[in-house]
Amino acid sequence: MLDISRLQGINDDMEFCLKLAKEESVILLPGFVLRIWVRVTFGIEPSALEDGLARIKAFCLRHASKC
Repeated sequence: MLDISRLQGINDDMEFCLKLAKEESVILLPGFVLRIWVRVTFGIEPSALEDGLARIKAFCLRHASKC
């Protein structure tokens, strides 16, 4: 589940997925029915998965609220 309140400039799961794809070239699917959730699928080498997870982390840190 996404905690949108901790991310600046992101209002929902769709916006999270769109910005992540644009900024980090990582594709996740929005939850659609279950708002503020994302769906993850993978069928890649572990090294590519690790890279993708590192990109998601970098994205979240870059957009973290400055509380």
